[in-house]
Amino acid sequence: MSSEAVIEVRNLSKSYLIYDHPSARLKQMLVPRLMRAIGREPRAYFKEHHALRDVSFSVRPGETVGIIGRNGSGKSTLLQIICGTLSPTGGDVAVRGRIGALLELGAGFNLEFTGRQNAILNAQILGLSDREIADRMASIESFADIGAFFDRPVKTYSSGMYVRVAFAVQACIDPDILIVDEALAVGDEKFQRKCFDRFETLRERGASILLVTHSTTTIERFCQRAVLLHQGVVHGIGPSNIIVDQYHALLYADEKAYLQILNREALADYAAPAAEVSTSAAETPPTEDGAAEVHEEVRAQIVSCSMTDSRDEQQEVFHPGNKARITMQVRCLKDLDEMQVGLSIKTVEGVHGFGTSTLYHNNNQTNIKSGETITVVFDVVLSLCEGIYFVSLAIASPISRAEMQYLDKRSDAIIFKVSEPRIKATGIAYLPVSIDFVRSS
Repeated sequence: MSSEAVIEVRNLSKSYLIYDHPSARLKQMLVPRLMRAIGREPRAYFKEHHALRDVSFSVRPGETVGIIGRNGSGKSTLLQIICGTLSPTGGDVAVRGRIGALLELGAGFNLEFTGRQNAILNAQILGLSDREIADRMASIESFADIGAFFDRPVKTYSSGMYVRVAFAVQACIDPDILIVDEALAVGDEKFQRKCFDRFETLRERGASILLVTHSTTTIERFCQRAVLLHQGVVHGIGPSNIIVDQYHALLYADEKAYLQILNREALADYAAPAAEVSTSAAETPPTEDGAAEVHEEVRAQIVSCSMTDSRDEQQEVFHPGNKARITMQVRCLKDLDEMQVGLSIKTVEGVHGFGTSTLYHNNNQTNIKSGETITVVFDVVLSLCEGIYFVSLAIASPISRAEMQYLDKRSDAIIFKVSEPRIKATGIAYLPVSIDFVRSS
């Protein structure tokens, strides 16, 4: 492949007209014409939202470029325009080569077709001949690695299976350009590693990769360059490590205010008169063996929760190793013989980082009376790497060491940030480490 750019984005803009109600759309069609006809200045019955403003960059052959920015910055809109599924308002895009794109979970899949049938259909759309599809089908099936589900209807798939089949098709057609928009966040860690290995293979063959992700670690590890978008405008283009630092600076400028808004939204759920009980044991704080039984009668509720720092001040941003206090109030509506309380901490990607409960600490509360309010306090040392984390809370009535009935659960009740851009570490756990060398001749 030549050194000519495989993707050229020039002065790209995309705007949307937003109408407050359907009648405004009709007024916009008729009234301005009438106003101009009588010589008066017409008014607009819409608001204009600019998803992208004057965006320009290029991608070279064999290059992996990351697109980074907050939600709503225009990343997905940009990729859709590059792939041709969305038309720009202004500017243009030039693409040279065959594109493989993974933009949306299950996009282009027929739910009634099997995984194999959808793989064939997608490969045909991408321009492969019947012989090419037959030659690559074994590789697609092997890469997807979903066993007998490959020949079952897609409507029976989990979200992870969607991603496996969709990525397998796109990766195994040997595209000149591979575009991925956050879709891999659904897959498990093993599959993600497999995908990134495939990225390297494709890049070695001369393919270019355009990757949208919120993971700064991924950007720094796999991308030679990055583009920082903020509110539809390019804020920086350059080496990935430099752009990641700019992204951190942009986030930290108003991180605390941003997280306060998210937490207020999460806590708004407490205004409901009764708790919504979840049947998902996988998303709840741990028990001895993870077993769970949901109790339909509301016998106790989590009525409030908070996260404070070592000075007992409300806080959303911490540093690795900081002490934090997570407090929750529980209101008992019926007499309880015993109550278990637990919490779990997960990453944005849903990776379980930590969980504990009063069961583990032999500290379950007993003989609780109806109308009683209990304040539960967890003091935690946040030995975590940089990232955004979610705290889920739950209360349960134990049946035995292996079984319990969940009384109430608040998923993602608290959101907090661990920030330390100068500490270069990956993963979840923050483990202070020193490195020494002993050299001898």
